[in-house]
Amino acid sequence: MIKILRERMQFLLVITLWVVIIAFVGTIFLVWGRGAVNPTGSNVIATVDGEAIPFDEYKKAYFRTVDTYKKILKDKYTDEMIEKMNLKRTVLNSLIEERIILSAASETGLMVSDEEVFDIISSMPAFQKDGKFNPEIYKRVLSANKYSPAAFERNLKEDILKEKMRRLIKESVGYSEGEAQNIPAQGNVDVLLLQKQERAYMAYVEGLKKKAKIKVYEDRL
Repeated sequence: MIKILRERMQFLLVITLWVVIIAFVGTIFLVWGRGAVNPTGSNVIATVDGEAIPFDEYKKAYFRTVDTYKKILKDKYTDEMIEKMNLKRTVLNSLIEERIILSAASETGLMVSDEEVFDIISSMPAFQKDGKFNPEIYKRVLSANKYSPAAFERNLKEDILKEKMRRLIKESVGYSEGEAQNIPAQGNVDVLLLQKQERAYMAYVEGLKKKAKIKVYEDRL
């Protein structure tokens, strides 16, 4: 049961950007909010190649993840279950992975245009009136969540960039003609390919982690 739930949460943590934005537009403000932080300050939970992961960012991500579990499990949820799953570590690892992927995307030369960001923002129902994007509603919603348009768009651009990098890695993986012929007749080629792509992505990230200088402040976890 625990293994299944952990795998399910791993899936939720890397779920497609579009699904996150459309289904959880009301909660993305809880996760975003990265700012300038002294890498050696007490408000740092970890650093990745010198870049700080603020404790506040980690805390918000952790509580959002716990809330997701509560919604999935309902009356079956227990704090003991979360402890056994070592969810704190899972959430922190996800934030570390995000930093590493952003760095890799930058080195690869991937970019996100302002037009791409606007296309997504204008499609969000939370910022629309009568089915059309409304700039005043956009500013009002952001202000209510203590966000400036510049900060919101910067964080959204990062999320789009991370998703592009994930797709680039996964789409570089496929089956050779010989491999395809060896797939059992009862096997689902699409599912097996997705599994192979996910393994390749995780292997790529693990390789980057080994090269990165990662410091975790265990006493703050």
